Amino acid sequence: MLLQYAAGGALYPFLGPYLESAKGFDVRELSLLALGAAVVNCVMPFVWGALSDRVIAVNRLICLLHLSAAFSLLLFSRGAGLIMLTGLFALYTAQQQPTNSLSNALCYHNLADPPRQFGSLRLWGSVGWALPSVPIAFWLLDGGERSLHFIIYLTFGLHLALVLLYPWLPHTPPAGREEGSGTFRADLKGLFLAPGFARLLLVTFLAQAGFAIMFYLSPLALSRSLASSDIRLGWLGPIQTVGVILEIPLFLLLPRFLGRFGYRKVLAAGIAASLVRHMVFATSTEPWVLALASQLIAPCVVFFLIGVSLAINSIAGSEVRATSQTLLALTGSGLGSVLGLAASSGLSAGDSVKAAFFFASGCSLVSLLLLPGVRFPGASAGTGGVET
Repeated sequence: MLLQYAAGGALYPFLGPYLESAKGFDVRELSLLALGAAVVNCVMPFVWGALSDRVIAVNRLICLLHLSAAFSLLLFSRGAGLIMLTGLFALYTAQQQPTNSLSNALCYHNLADPPRQFGSLRLWGSVGWALPSVPIAFWLLDGGERSLHFIIYLTFGLHLALVLLYPWLPHTPPAGREEGSGTFRADLKGLFLAPGFARLLLVTFLAQAGFAIMFYLSPLALSRSLASSDIRLGWLGPIQTVGVILEIPLFLLLPRFLGRFGYRKVLAAGIAASLVRHMVFATSTEPWVLALASQLIAPCVVFFLIGVSLAINSIAGSEVRATSQTLLALTGSGLGSVLGLAASSGLSAGDSVKAAFFFASGCSLVSLLLLPGVRFPGASAGTGGVET
């Protein structure tokens, strides 16, 4: 988990400033590049999930994806122009982003009690996400602003480290090939007919539309705010890292929150946090205000992104466990991101991000209103409890 999320933490929090300084991108071009990746991710997560449920062991597939992602990232760094960079970034994310969902599925297959055990394991992902900001911050504060290309080499090395590590993870063969398992189509149909599954995907679709805008545009908005106040760019990493560190105690408390409040209230808390964060970025440019709002990433990630992953796992059977997680990625980081990033590219005026964050606020609000209608396993109507 630590290295898995370190690879993402070395690249994504600095991608906007990197593309602005090294490639000359503006808000609209950054949104279009991310949109291209989101379109590809409407298909690829499902493909990888189906393969790991029916064809190849999930630990081996993750290893192969990290290997190909490493070299795809190098190609991306050598590209030029919006069209080429969009294609290369889509190629990279088609291999990198599904590894998070597949890693979750790997854990769920091998943990005896995921709702109680996964949080303490996943917190190492938050530690991993925060770790790369330390060398990057020293690089930038020491005058390395001349070359944010450093993040490419760091991420490349982390992907290769993951390739070396994954063969020693628990071997997890495709559960869908076991005797007595139905056809993939029948298992998939049963998954969509399960109470709460389809509506939970709809909630995720809308919430992730706003999250995609936050993910790609908030680092750019924060870096511009720092620059306008003559604060060095090196502080970008530490500011974003604080929120990730705050995830750690929330992960430790997640089993208790789920047991006491149930999935519905926990997910609602995560969506509400994202709504507040979007509204702040839509209405303020003050560095200290944006820095404080950035810390709300902690409940967004723990209560919603991880909470919804656990909720989906409680609905899915073992024969479609990886598929259910990659369907979640397809709906959220795929289709949801397409909606959010298409809107942000169309709404960008004068290189401003404010309209995009207002749209993100609307998406979060609608998803919050839809959440009470979701049914969860083991919960009576209106309680949203954890499966027992």
